[in-house]
Amino acid sequence: MSDQNRDTSLQDVHISEDNMQLIIQGHSIFRLGQLTYWFLTFCTAGTFYILSRWFPVIRIRMSLRSAALESASFVHITSNGKHLSLEPVTNIEVNNSLVSGFDVSKEQCYDDHLGTTTRLNIFEFRHYRFAYVPALSCYVPISQWRDPSWVSGVPTSITGLDEEIIVQRRRLFGECVIDIQEKSYLRLLLDEAINPFYIFQAASIAIWCSEEYYYYSGAILLISAVSIASTLITTKQASRRIRETSVCVCPTLVLRENRWREVDSSQLVPGDIIDISLPGFKVFPCEAILLEGDCIVNESMLTGESVPESKVPLELNNNIFQSIDMAAHTFCPAVLRHILFAGTKLVRTRKTDSAYGGDVLMQRTTAMVIRTGFYTTKGALVRSILFPHPTRFRFYTDALRFVMVLAGLAIIGFIVNTINLRRLGVSTSEIVKKAFDLITIAVPPALPAAMTIGMVFAARRLRKVGIFCISPSRINVASKIAVVCFDKTGTLTEDMLDMTGVHLANQRSGGFLDMQRSAEPLFESLATTDTGSIIDAVGEPGISAIGAIATCHSLHVVDDALVGDPLEIEMLRFTGWRIDEVEDVSGSLPNFSDPLTMTPNHLYCKTVYPPSTLLGEKTNPHYSTGVRIIKCFEFAPELCRASVISKSPHAQNAEIYVKGAPEVLQGLCLIHTIPSDLDQVLARHAQSGSRVIAIAGKPLAMPLDKAALPERSEVECDLIFIGLLLFANKLKPATADVLSELHTAKIRTIMCTGDNPFTAVCVARECGMIGLDMHVFVSRLTPLPAFPLDNDKTLLGTSIETVNLHTPLTAVTWVDSEDACIVLNPVTLIPAPANIDDNAATERALKIAQTRKFCIAITGGVFGYLEKTAQGLETWKRLLMCGTVFARMSPEQKASLVKHLQNLGYISGFCGDGANDISALRTADVGISLSEAEASVAAPFTSRSADIQCVPAVIREGRCSIVTSFSCFKYMALYSIIQFTTCCMLYSYDINLTNGQFLYIDLFTILPIAVCIDRFPPAERLVSKRPSSRLTSKKVLASLLGNIMLVVVFQAVMFLMTEAQTWYHKPKPSIPGDADSTPNEGELNTSLYLLSSFQYLFIGVVFSIGPPYRKSALRSYSFVAVVVLGGGL
Repeated sequence: MSDQNRDTSLQDVHISEDNMQLIIQGHSIFRLGQLTYWFLTFCTAGTFYILSRWFPVIRIRMSLRSAALESASFVHITSNGKHLSLEPVTNIEVNNSLVSGFDVSKEQCYDDHLGTTTRLNIFEFRHYRFAYVPALSCYVPISQWRDPSWVSGVPTSITGLDEEIIVQRRRLFGECVIDIQEKSYLRLLLDEAINPFYIFQAASIAIWCSEEYYYYSGAILLISAVSIASTLITTKQASRRIRETSVCVCPTLVLRENRWREVDSSQLVPGDIIDISLPGFKVFPCEAILLEGDCIVNESMLTGESVPESKVPLELNNNIFQSIDMAAHTFCPAVLRHILFAGTKLVRTRKTDSAYGGDVLMQRTTAMVIRTGFYTTKGALVRSILFPHPTRFRFYTDALRFVMVLAGLAIIGFIVNTINLRRLGVSTSEIVKKAFDLITIAVPPALPAAMTIGMVFAARRLRKVGIFCISPSRINVASKIAVVCFDKTGTLTEDMLDMTGVHLANQRSGGFLDMQRSAEPLFESLATTDTGSIIDAVGEPGISAIGAIATCHSLHVVDDALVGDPLEIEMLRFTGWRIDEVEDVSGSLPNFSDPLTMTPNHLYCKTVYPPSTLLGEKTNPHYSTGVRIIKCFEFAPELCRASVISKSPHAQNAEIYVKGAPEVLQGLCLIHTIPSDLDQVLARHAQSGSRVIAIAGKPLAMPLDKAALPERSEVECDLIFIGLLLFANKLKPATADVLSELHTAKIRTIMCTGDNPFTAVCVARECGMIGLDMHVFVSRLTPLPAFPLDNDKTLLGTSIETVNLHTPLTAVTWVDSEDACIVLNPVTLIPAPANIDDNAATERALKIAQTRKFCIAITGGVFGYLEKTAQGLETWKRLLMCGTVFARMSPEQKASLVKHLQNLGYISGFCGDGANDISALRTADVGISLSEAEASVAAPFTSRSADIQCVPAVIREGRCSIVTSFSCFKYMALYSIIQFTTCCMLYSYDINLTNGQFLYIDLFTILPIAVCIDRFPPAERLVSKRPSSRLTSKKVLASLLGNIMLVVVFQAVMFLMTEAQTWYHKPKPSIPGDADSTPNEGELNTSLYLLSSFQYLFIGVVFSIGPPYRKSALRSYSFVAVVVLGGGL
């Protein structure tokens, strides 16, 4: 659409963080419409106001007119045609230099007719703030703002921000605090009171009072008041809990106008330089990027990951800030290790001489604020709690439809009984009261509450066993889970691995040496060459296996305890070496005049020392005084490797050691250093259940000062293969039993891990995810023969970047992990012989295909390749249906897998324990995080227990909850039909049930039974059939209609039988000629009342059947007592 034809009052906005497409429409005030609106509100005694609250479009169309966004005083926000909000527009004046942060050119900012300042229209929606930028003629989320100087790699000046800039930025961003404004009790009461449910209840009470049902009306009023009060208190407490969790305000040392000053953290703005080493600074109030010093933080509140993360200062260059998407709720892996997230806890900081503030003698740990308030990652997660994604669940839609059916039935009864009562000569006022009374009977006011109370009880039971739920609506969704994806390490297996041995390569023979079960032989094999270089059994001068194992980690010592990855802790434990973190004061002061060259003049180094038991005559001089780690490239999931640069004081050069996935290190090592039998050795170790990590290294021919500064890609190349580290994957005690229960319930289980596929397959067999008689076909992505890798070697899990995606020669092969003679057809994924002339293999393949006893294990490289090239094809669907093990999967691929399973119609669950699972946890229909944090915002469910017993517990509660909702809904619906039928029959003589009878039925029969049904606990074991979530299913409709027919027929028979008795007296007016004086008491009233009372108890028993999803009703002693007492009375 051309600019001339574009509607200036409308704008489309996509919020990628919530995957929400918004339409913003500008409006201005229409005075005459406003007056008309308030006049109608006054004339209808507030009824019109309530209607406009239910349907906001009424007020918008009456009191507002469409206006250009630039001049609009209100904006109407919709999504997919649905009203979301009407927000007022405020106006602020800012300098044009601030506007340039929205990717506006200087020419646009400083246009002559605009002047030096710009007035920005601002509105907020769900804590997103949008600014109308005149130069762009549209609203822009202010989260997209970035200081233009950051793009060139220059942070805030070493003198800090000026006061004028601070005022301007605070005007735009607001306070640096995630503050949720708590509604007052009066506001909550108003919002709750105008709920259609309570309006209907209020109308019902008014009708009952008009018919002198005072006791019953008073009881319902009391129950409603208690319900409202309970809701208000619960809502207030929940709001207060979220606010206490989200609000973080603390004293902060900030650099402004070349002076360090202490301010409240709420006054921080993007670009501020802060000192995080201030005592008492324990929780980050903002999002910042580390500039000087280093620190260790605990990010469990955000990610569920209990292992503290180390953060290192930013190495400034021209590209680092360009890779930061300010509007995204997270950061790219390249800068993640420099980012200090809001809400994370500070475990330790270490200072360095600071270049900021002019005082070169002062040591600080400095960081630059880049995001504040709700624009931080924590703010995004808090926002997701306040405004959760709507869950499309069939039950709620069907329930609404059924309520509409009941309403239709009430209208029919209204018409029929109006005609009948008019025939009897009943007064108009009585007809109106009885007709409206009939509507309140047909549609019971307590129906919505009865449907949701089951989830409340389920959430309470989950909380008692240490499972916390921040989205109760997901409990019912859990009832339909058909597939659960599990992370492996830390979820299915123990987090702490046992290092079982080292399998070293021998560069002289080109093969492997005997495996070593301890570190002593590695240390004892150390020697010195004639040139003074160290050498060991690997046979490559300048590097050693013990040096690689002891130094290749990112561990830290906090309070005399090691902090870091459990795998790395186990590596260091295997060597017996110890860490001492020291400060290297060598180096020169940075060049203050050129920010691009600024680097810390203090290099924090760690030194690892061999155990004292090995120090002595056998000690190699290279390691007698320890080895210093001068540079650490931490593990990157997208690279599948980590590395360090270390140096012994006695060595001439530093060396680099790299550890990571074996297939990744193959591509980084010199071909001639890779053992010829590596693939066979890898397969043997993986099939034995070991987790395998490869190590490699090389000497660095560069000075120490330069060795601390290179890019990762400069040194992680042309490596010498050292060997393999073997770790035992111990299953958690509960894993096998839980998976067995899920399989019995016909719930599919998938392993989704970053580990080696063969190791994952072995663990899957051990835990029972893959049966012992199942054949597993592992994927291989074969690059072009001409591709410059290891000749024509097939690479397992080759990265997608190494494959030409546009050539038909590229193929994915599927090979049986235990029988290489059998493969899968790459199109149909059906077993076939690798060689069509092999008759024995053909017979075995045919048998496997016929019995369907096979599954596939796919690597991340193959997954990414097929996702791009085969998505939409039948092969892709079959892959998702047959896949049991997904190995070498990145965090993004885990989330993508969950999405693809959902596209196939699966209600999916995901269970994980770490930061690399957070995307998948939030994508799944039911995400369960194993975390020590109570109610971590990483997933809808958080289990304090470290094993997967929480998964069947959530599913059991979900099934119990949905069945409870069904039972209670059907019970309340039948209750209304029974009472509706009774009243309709009594209305034929202008009589009704008495006030006492209504009171007894509702308070002493219906309410106790409904509460007891809701309190039924879940069954102890899962069954294979999932409960229905459709009220319109044949089974549910047959049950409802059958019971309706029974109650109507029995009441009709009772009505006719009573009239046929000799002692029956036809109801007559007590005052002749006055039809309104007919007394309710009589034989017909009594007989129908007693029959209906029995029917209430009968349907209560019918709809309280427990198994297979709930425990037996006989186990609920309160329910049995209510039924027995009710029958006796």
